[in-house]
Amino acid sequence: MSRILCVTAHPDDEAANFGGTVARYAEQGIPTHLVCLTGGEAARNRGGAADNAALKAMRRKELAASCAILGFASHEVWEYSDAGLPQAPFYEMVGRLAEVIRRRRPEILLSMGPEGSVTAHPDHAMAGVVATAAFHWAAHERYFPEHGLAPHQAQRLWYSTSPAQPPGFPPVWLPKPDVAIGAQAYLERKIAAFRSHASQEPLFDRVEQVLRLSGGIEMFHLAAGEAMEGASNDLLTPRII
Repeated sequence: MSRILCVTAHPDDEAANFGGTVARYAEQGIPTHLVCLTGGEAARNRGGAADNAALKAMRRKELAASCAILGFASHEVWEYSDAGLPQAPFYEMVGRLAEVIRRRRPEILLSMGPEGSVTAHPDHAMAGVVATAAFHWAAHERYFPEHGLAPHQAQRLWYSTSPAQPPGFPPVWLPKPDVAIGAQAYLERKIAAFRSHASQEPLFDRVEQVLRLSGGIEMFHLAAGEAMEGASNDLLTPRII
């Protein structure tokens, strides 16, 4: 059972979007499970891989290293086509994720919004759309009765967001930040986790600059679920800011 479930599109999304938050909760003994929908084989940066299969294997190892640094309790990588999630079978993906939700019964889901987060990447957008549908459908008996699992309604669905985009990406309307997680103490760990994705080395300096500008603060938009009284820097018992 995981109290938090993260849903991403590619290896390295987990570090860039949620790394500090996951590390913070892991230190508190709160388990987080990651579902990564693709193996990242369509990346522009190849790390010397001879073909897509070699890059996929490389990026799986890199993801495992990142998850270990951040403190994920467990993770899994699915085989949907990188750079092809918008064309992937939607109902099938939602069903698989709903099964994970019913089996693990998390309290909260973390993903990206349907705008594609700060990069406006279509795969990021689809990860958010799939996570959103699964969040709602896993709670109803009418969906996926073939699972043979009791429905489960997670308490909160959060989208990773930011006050502004880094330069160089297509403009998007980012979700309003509702909660700011103070993960300053985990910034170096987050950067180390991103750098464990060695095949993506050409991105390191640019991404690290953006992460340092954030000061270690990670922001989230409450996409579904009721706000709860409590600290404004806690996803489990949030107060909207």
